[in-house]
Amino acid sequence: MKTPLYDYHANNSDIIEFVGFKLPVMYSSIKTEHMAVRNAAGIFDVSHMGRMWITGEHAEKFINLIVPRDITKTPVGRAAYTFMLNELGGFRDDLVFEHLEDNKWLVVWNAGNLMKIKNWLIDLHNFQSQFKKFDISLEDISSESAMFALQGPKAKEVLGKSFQDFEPPSPWGITTLSIEGIEIIVSGTGYTGEAGFEIIVLNASNDNPTNAVKIWNLLLEEGKDLGLLPCGLGARDSLRLEAGLSLYGNDINENINPIEADLFFPPFIHIDKPFFIGRNALLKLQSKKKEKTRIGFVAVKKGPSPRAGLELYKDDKLIGITSSGGYSPLLEIGIGMGYVLPEYAGEDTRIQFKVREKLHEAIVKKFPLFNPDKFGGKRKS
Repeated sequence: MKTPLYDYHANNSDIIEFVGFKLPVMYSSIKTEHMAVRNAAGIFDVSHMGRMWITGEHAEKFINLIVPRDITKTPVGRAAYTFMLNELGGFRDDLVFEHLEDNKWLVVWNAGNLMKIKNWLIDLHNFQSQFKKFDISLEDISSESAMFALQGPKAKEVLGKSFQDFEPPSPWGITTLSIEGIEIIVSGTGYTGEAGFEIIVLNASNDNPTNAVKIWNLLLEEGKDLGLLPCGLGARDSLRLEAGLSLYGNDINENINPIEADLFFPPFIHIDKPFFIGRNALLKLQSKKKEKTRIGFVAVKKGPSPRAGLELYKDDKLIGITSSGGYSPLLEIGIGMGYVLPEYAGEDTRIQFKVREKLHEAIVKKFPLFNPDKFGGKRKS
């Protein structure tokens, strides 16, 4: 599969296949693109992600029953990050809901779960007795729209320069606009740890990519003098890993629950809600001793970088396994994420990760793994 920007990517980047899509892994280098996002701005084509309208009188009620977050607290003009869980409390996916108008929501989910989440939502509405009578409409627009992530400390400046007389939304805010007849949704969201925006271009498809190409080129042209670079999947992964943001399929999945993933807290989860799918399982898990917990760690010395699936040790004892890993262009050393026995999850605990039968020293660190006063969406300088 391809996105509406495939021709641009094919002419300017190294293409790889990712969850069935042909996407850019990098245009220049992962380090250059990564640092552009941390210091200026970068733009990613994330059109491969799932997008669906949920509309109708009972749209909010429907959503509130299938996610653990109390979505009634998300007013019009705001977006909310949350999860969909299975009946055992595991992650079906993590996703964002955008409240565009009364009775009108947009849900955005991971490309790796494109058909799983789409079909699950449709099946809930069509076949589950408690949802069948709801007055809602589900419209998948994944292949009929494009989506870009504009991220970094200069993202707001790039957006303001590109879209004249436009006031960019605040973090988690949503704004709609029209440029030369092209309908656009802009939200103050992203998955790099930096402040930024996600831009959905409506009426854009592989057969008719004109709107997507026009907005992509506009942003690149206007942002060039501000240091904006197009970025690929390589930088997207290293950025989210530094920030401690979980990747579905690696760090969270159907067999991992929010308690283990250290994501069991408001506003992501409101356990006091009367009902949501997975609530009973989470209540039972709450009362049990946690068997593992998610951590971040930084290598002590330069050498092989961690990767997913490596064993983690403490004093020759196997204590866990990595779920993600790689080289941090900002810290200039290997970093990772994984699950360990809870007694080894304390900050500054010394652990080891094994690469090719050799143990390498690392230190457990809180997320984000960078200094939040100097980098990231809450930087002070």
